[in-house]
Amino acid sequence: MMKKILAGLMSVTVLFSCQQAGTKDDGTITVTNEGLTVCDVSRVKDTLEIPLSEWVEELKVVHFEDSDTALFRLQWLSITDEHIAIQPYQRDAVMLFDYQGKFLCDVGSVGEGPGEYTSLSSHAIDEKNRCIYLAPFGWSDKLLKYDMQGKFIGGMEAGATLNKPKIKLNPDGTLSLVHMYFHDTDSRYQAAHIGSEGVIDSCPPFEHMTIQFNNPQFPGYSHELWCYKNTEELKFKLTNCDTLYRYDVKKNAIEADFALANLQRDENTWFIINPLPDKYVTMIIGKGTLVTDMKQRKTYFANLKNDLMGGLPAPFNFTDGYFFVMYEPGRLMTLIEKRLSESRCTEKDKEVLNKLLASLDEEGNNVLFVGKLKE
Repeated sequence: MMKKILAGLMSVTVLFSCQQAGTKDDGTITVTNEGLTVCDVSRVKDTLEIPLSEWVEELKVVHFEDSDTALFRLQWLSITDEHIAIQPYQRDAVMLFDYQGKFLCDVGSVGEGPGEYTSLSSHAIDEKNRCIYLAPFGWSDKLLKYDMQGKFIGGMEAGATLNKPKIKLNPDGTLSLVHMYFHDTDSRYQAAHIGSEGVIDSCPPFEHMTIQFNNPQFPGYSHELWCYKNTEELKFKLTNCDTLYRYDVKKNAIEADFALANLQRDENTWFIINPLPDKYVTMIIGKGTLVTDMKQRKTYFANLKNDLMGGLPAPFNFTDGYFFVMYEPGRLMTLIEKRLSESRCTEKDKEVLNKLLASLDEEGNNVLFVGKLKE
């Protein structure tokens, strides 16, 4: 589908440069009249090492408490200025922590009764209104709402059977939602705007976003939906579509947002796009990470270096407007010792790393590095 979009755009010559005054455009970025940003991968020449401090404010280190009730193995997380919600493997419920690593509560519990769930696809913390939302993995037509003590408040009508839904909190306390739309099922919509009483608006899918649930070669739940919630609008990518889309709540519309052109690929080449406020980070499996910087008007392959923590390597992990990386203590100790042995490790880096190393207990709970993205 992406090839058809690009061919049509080129044929009517609607691609144009959005070069900003005083900023040199490297020729990799074009933007259509409809607001679709296209990166020409064939024109990307540079590979850069990016200091994490260029993108992230002060980095915090969270040592999660070692009590038996607080131990976990991370599946995914939600982050706010005050709280961290952990969705763990091999544990009954979502776990709520503060930045001191103190375990506060389980959010609900696993089961089939009111307020219970068997598996989850997404969650969001509303600090202002002191509540937490959970989105069941599938086969449910409700979102679940809890207070900050983890007690069930009630179910919110979604108006459709949801499939791997992703939810994002809006500034007014409403939610934006997107999920996988299956053909010939009770999906009903692709995206929706949901308030405390249920659906406010819902938006049908584009035809090429529809997934065949009973496809024997690639059945419905084999597909994935990626949505990292780092931007004001909810942006998402589906396995069966090369384009990143955005859901505009005000217009109640889904619009194409970002795509790659001229990516050399084979049947094993696929990519995930994580949009940041002024960048698109595209992780191309087997090829590297591509950064399309809309302020600097250039695209480059990148490696991320954690200069805020002694020069340790850093993954391109961003969600809810934060950088994060979770370590088991033993793994982190190994990485620190390797970094300390490198000839390019400065005295300042050694001081930071040795201090961190002294704080670790190999048998302890996980350690989280977390930092808010710069605006």
